Amino acid sequence: MHHLVIGEGQIGRAIIDRALADGDTVTVLRRSPREPSPGIRRVTGDLLDPHVLAEAFEGAEAIHASFHAVYDARVWRRELPPREKAVLDAAAERGLPVVFPESMYAFQGEASDLVEGAGPSPRDAKGEVRVDLLAQRRAHPARTVSVVASDLVGPTAVGTGAAVASAMIIERIVAGSRPIIFGDPTAPHTLTHIPDLAAAMLHAARHAERLTGGAGDVVLHAPSAPARPQTALLAEVFALTGRKPRRPWQIPQVALRALAGVNTFARELAGISGLWYRPSVLRPGILTLEEGLEPTSWEDAVHQTVEQARSTRDEDAPRGSEAAPVSVQS
Repeated sequence: MHHLVIGEGQIGRAIIDRALADGDTVTVLRRSPREPSPGIRRVTGDLLDPHVLAEAFEGAEAIHASFHAVYDARVWRRELPPREKAVLDAAAERGLPVVFPESMYAFQGEASDLVEGAGPSPRDAKGEVRVDLLAQRRAHPARTVSVVASDLVGPTAVGTGAAVASAMIIERIVAGSRPIIFGDPTAPHTLTHIPDLAAAMLHAARHAERLTGGAGDVVLHAPSAPARPQTALLAEVFALTGRKPRRPWQIPQVALRALAGVNTFARELAGISGLWYRPSVLRPGILTLEEGLEPTSWEDAVHQTVEQARSTRDEDAPRGSEAAPVSVQS
């Protein structure tokens, strides 16, 4: 099968790697040029350019829309709907399925025990944008699958600053820095291993017609190991690294709210605080219970992330790098 992957961040890269490992072929569309890679056809440009999009779509049998925007609800509102619509229009014209990674933001109100099929319950502007994007997909004639994931861990999360658990806990401990806890450290919190999300999206692309049925759209949960608290993650990473446990910095919710009025990142983080200061549990859905996609164990997912953080730090050591700053979530 030939996949078009739009965006080559932490999720897009994992989709590419898994697709190639499975024997499929890949085209990658990204805004900035990159050196040629074995087995990958590359197209550079803006997906809002019809000529660029048409070139990228050549030969594709499924589309993976793994692009995103700056972590600011105002930017999401302005940029994401037209970009998704351009992809949906092109896919519908060619009869191709589109698979989207999705966060829990649209379901924050139900996140303490999120079951597949729950209705939207956004609690901030980002969640409202996600609800609108899901509605746009549902109403569009293109066949769409949205795969919901929790906070991400995995090798491709390292160094991106785009995943809270990786950037604030794992990478900081590996770097010898004091970890940072965002939220209630004792609340259970699901972590989705990015390779599992990639495998789920590829499975969804290969079986989109069956999974979406007559509706032509479906929202599914990514296979994810059972939720554990951040205290368990701290203990596991300290043990894996052999570093002496250190008391983490904790971000008080009242301080986050106070900063929200003057700092964009604090505002956006405050908006999803319900996912961190309370339980955030992504329950198994069809992909696990019926399609047989089992998640990587929690221990293995953490171990792989730690090993990648170690490797990256060893490579960057001559340049004096520090743990990556957090910039996004999901």
